[in-house]
Amino acid sequence: MGEPHRDEQPVSPFLLAGPNPMSDRFVALGTARRYRTGEHVYRQGEESSRFHVVVSGRVRISLHRPDGTERVLAYAEPGSTVGEAACFDGRPRHLGSVTTQPSEIVSVTRDALLEASRADPELLLEITRRIAYKQRVLQLHVMIDGLPASERVTLLLGHLVEAYGEVTLDTSARLSIRPAVDELALMVGLTRVTMSRELSRLVAEGVLIKEGRAIVVRDLPALRRRVHAVAV
Repeated sequence: MGEPHRDEQPVSPFLLAGPNPMSDRFVALGTARRYRTGEHVYRQGEESSRFHVVVSGRVRISLHRPDGTERVLAYAEPGSTVGEAACFDGRPRHLGSVTTQPSEIVSVTRDALLEASRADPELLLEITRRIAYKQRVLQLHVMIDGLPASERVTLLLGHLVEAYGEVTLDTSARLSIRPAVDELALMVGLTRVTMSRELSRLVAEGVLIKEGRAIVVRDLPALRRRVHAVAV
């Protein structure tokens, strides 16, 4: 997961991006590697003294539960950093990460960061900001779990529009990404069947249009009113 520098806000806590000068400074400390789609950047439960910077592509951050289910917490995009906490506390990683498209990832060792921080303390401060922000993302997921399915889907669509909506006259928006129903469901802790049902309901109400995997928000003001009404 990753987040913006200082007081900037991310476009969505589900789709984390944050290209900024600090990310470039982290990249300069590490070693780059290219990943194919579906490769693990790191696995849940492993120990490591490295964190990673997404240079290009996209990485899915998720939690595998003891019952075998998966919860997607965020998608890290260029500029994001992932795996910082385990890099510093020396404990097994509580999350895993997998590329969802061909990606270039830079790995930075704890020692390299600490050495560079002697001359540039802002590096450590930025890592602290990023770890703190991720605690807020986890809190958001805890709160979402207490909401009805319809409100979870409303919030998710609102965030997707802000992140990837190609808006026309402020009345409609087409998402520039084409997420599968399964992916959407995993992001808010729903089953595929429930997510499909909720999307169909929004289509029937005239809020959405589904064209295969493409999603068009037909009535953007209506969606925004619904998002505003959800107190999360």
